[in-house]
Amino acid sequence: MGMEFATGAMGALLPKLGMLLQEEYHLKKRVKQGIRDLKAELESMQTALVKVSNVPLDQLDPLVKIWANEVRELSYAIEDSLDSFMVQFQGLEPTKPHVSFVGFIKCTRNKITEFKIRHKIANDIRDIESHVRKVKERYDRYKFHDIAADQATTTVVDPRLSAMYNKVSDLVGIDKPIYELMKSLFEGSDVPKRKLKTISIVGFGGLGKTTLAKALYDKLNKKFDCGVFVPVGQNPDIKKVFGDILHELGLQTYNVSSAMDVRQLINQLQKFLAEKRYLIVIDDLWDVQTWGIIKYALVDGNLGSRVIATTRICEVAKKAGAVYNMKPLSDDDSKKLFSFRIFGDQGTSHNNQFTDVSDKILRKCGGVPLAVITIASLLVGKRREDWYKVYESIGFGNEDNEVIQNTRKILSFSYYDLPSRLKTCLLYLSVLPEDIWINKNTLIWRWVAEGFVPDKQEIGLFEQGERYFNDLINRSMIRWIEPCHRVNVVRCRVHDMVLDLIRTLSSEVNFITLHDVEHRKTCLPSNSIRRLALHKRAFGHIPNMETGHLRSFNASMCRDSRMPPLSRFKVLRVLDLTECDFSGGVSRLEHVGKLIQLRYLGLFGTPIAELPIEIGHDLKFLQTLDVRETGLEELPPSVSELRKLLSLRASEGTRMLGEIGKLTSLEELRLFSVDKSPNFFIEMGKLTELRVLEIHFDEMKESMHKALVSSLCNLQKIQTLEMYCDSMDIEEWPCHDGWEGWTPAPYRLRELTLSGIFLPRRLSWLDSSCVPHLSYLLFAAQAVEHQDLRILGSLPSLRFLCISSVDNCTPYTVLTSDEFQSLRYLITNIEIKCVEGALPMLHQLVCSASIGTEHVGLVPGSMPLLEKATYWLNCKNHNGEKVEEMESAMRHAAGVHPNSPSLAIRRYNDQEASSKTNQEQVCRRMIIQSLKRVLHDGKDVLANDE
Repeated sequence: MGMEFATGAMGALLPKLGMLLQEEYHLKKRVKQGIRDLKAELESMQTALVKVSNVPLDQLDPLVKIWANEVRELSYAIEDSLDSFMVQFQGLEPTKPHVSFVGFIKCTRNKITEFKIRHKIANDIRDIESHVRKVKERYDRYKFHDIAADQATTTVVDPRLSAMYNKVSDLVGIDKPIYELMKSLFEGSDVPKRKLKTISIVGFGGLGKTTLAKALYDKLNKKFDCGVFVPVGQNPDIKKVFGDILHELGLQTYNVSSAMDVRQLINQLQKFLAEKRYLIVIDDLWDVQTWGIIKYALVDGNLGSRVIATTRICEVAKKAGAVYNMKPLSDDDSKKLFSFRIFGDQGTSHNNQFTDVSDKILRKCGGVPLAVITIASLLVGKRREDWYKVYESIGFGNEDNEVIQNTRKILSFSYYDLPSRLKTCLLYLSVLPEDIWINKNTLIWRWVAEGFVPDKQEIGLFEQGERYFNDLINRSMIRWIEPCHRVNVVRCRVHDMVLDLIRTLSSEVNFITLHDVEHRKTCLPSNSIRRLALHKRAFGHIPNMETGHLRSFNASMCRDSRMPPLSRFKVLRVLDLTECDFSGGVSRLEHVGKLIQLRYLGLFGTPIAELPIEIGHDLKFLQTLDVRETGLEELPPSVSELRKLLSLRASEGTRMLGEIGKLTSLEELRLFSVDKSPNFFIEMGKLTELRVLEIHFDEMKESMHKALVSSLCNLQKIQTLEMYCDSMDIEEWPCHDGWEGWTPAPYRLRELTLSGIFLPRRLSWLDSSCVPHLSYLLFAAQAVEHQDLRILGSLPSLRFLCISSVDNCTPYTVLTSDEFQSLRYLITNIEIKCVEGALPMLHQLVCSASIGTEHVGLVPGSMPLLEKATYWLNCKNHNGEKVEEMESAMRHAAGVHPNSPSLAIRRYNDQEASSKTNQEQVCRRMIIQSLKRVLHDGKDVLANDE
């Protein structure tokens, strides 16, 4: 199913043909044989299409393109026909023994309808067979398999070669990365100085990895006995790679014969390098297997040799050695490179005339050198007003310019290296607006609804989609927002260059049709539109398109009352209206029930007054319902009939009226005011497929708590559990015993948030033996002991910890680097002290501090990656002078810290404060409540501290 770009709907179509052969459809023998023959023929076509998809579009013969597009369109038409049959067939009422005349009439009518449906599918199968035969005849006549193979072997000049011959004086923003790499190569305690050390530079195409590696090689090469810079690339001839290394090392005394095999070449290289201090750069690695072979030749003679690798793939980088993540250029360096490429040495003075538009252009480039150079090449010699035109129509692939063409080739290397299933998932991102952060969960559920994710028994649809997502991250095709401390608040984005490439490819194969605010469109009017995306447009501007075959309608930030009637979208699977504004404040969803094939209904941020009452009876195949931020007050009772629903997401103000326990397929549930829904906590226990549960309530009575704990025991697949008491009064937060009656399934839980709930103590199963994969933990307890913190510190995957103790807890000292070894964020009202080497990965810290505490945790050698610290300073029994001295010492400690973290200090129990309120409780309330608000929104944990 994940190969739609390559094979149209073929991946989803073939399993459905297999389903038709099952007895429940009661098809005649002749029809079944036709289906078997059709399935076999389409499987052959699918194989051919996969081969074609691996050839760059600009290298394909025009006849091959025409044939491939014809097969894709045919596969869509076949799937539409099959889906229509299946929907109608499954919509028939079960035949029951008739005990009355009315029952007899109803049974007879049912059988006649069933006969008509089966008769129609039989006719459709015959027509489809005829079409498939004609397409196959054209394939055989023109021998497309030969053409595709010939084109695939065409030699293309690698456009990255120029990066190896740049003058060092022309390079911008390279000094700091070179310094950092040299420090990593020759300093530190991780590898003895005489041992062989390997470091890998990783980042997506265009960041300048090759340029950086070559500059570093040129700087260091003379300090070694020998050195070589060898490009590898995709699908390398490993024998040629070793031959190139030996040749570049100038081994005239060695007989490198073409008859030598790889093993012999490795032996030759090992002999030569055994007693030498060498520097080798392996540029552009694409797979772990290639690295695994190359490293056999890299012998370690304890002479201080160094190896540098560059790659776009994180997995390869980790295998190759210490990882250096290539960073985009800073704003200043981007401006320098931009100006130099346009104006030469006088760049800065000239660019002052274009500051406003150049800043906008550079924001588009996102610090990627390749993007900066590409856009600069378009602007050379152009007037100021022309710069604005370029910005308004900015694109990286539409100009007849050699630099731009090279840019597209560099990016396309990564694209064509993807498996077909990932090509489809990546191309789908072109349906989304530019410059937005994309929620991982939302994206995956849309992939599922589109049929890109195969249904496998051994793994769920979402988890399979999550693997695809992680693979695209690993291959640097999409990048996620940092810091990424929450598993389920992962957001990603696509660089504008990559977005332009996938939009161009999507348009060429009629994968997605896009209309945006700049009136740009990517479609061929003669084609049947399968997916339509509107960005910041009025619906009235939609051309008169043929939408009868539309599978996906996506509108983002559209403002108009003239939304197309939903009745036009007969085979729609995905309807997404994100932050749209309809005249009168209400969307036109009264006919949504007619979209009987709908899998995804997303209405995030779009005001709606109500959902159709019968929505649960009409949309039998709906998988995702997202009504967050819509203003919807109630989910109608019929929602309980959506038995195939996998994800239900609502937000504050929306209540569930139906019986939640009927939705037994649910994997993700996010609901508010659950304490107002009858028997919710009892019904919840029936949702045994849940992976993600987020619930909000205003109160929790003892009976509700007992039902909650009992239901949690049934949720053995839960990975993320978030519970929020939305009462803003701490005194009203519930504190119940009995939590020990629930223990999650071993090794499953990743996130636990108990906000607005006081536990009597740390839950006994919160340790490394039960929840080793726990990465996110937030809770408050009546009492927190040092032993509790010591146990939490042993959790190997914990990245985020927010813990509050109601009773006073004496200062806690983090003793070793093994404690909290993965922790990035620590927020607590407990005083934290550190020894040297402690909290090695911590980025941000919020904690208490007392007058007289030495270094306040900022001990030299501790928290080496700390970026921001906020201390709540207890001023009790100390005068203003002592407080000032303490604050001065804290600022000094932050100032001499190697990472120069920003520091914020908040006082409480200040004798000079005029308020009579218990300031210790004020401090605790401010910490906990601000955390609850910030963490729920998924924002920077310290954004509101300043």
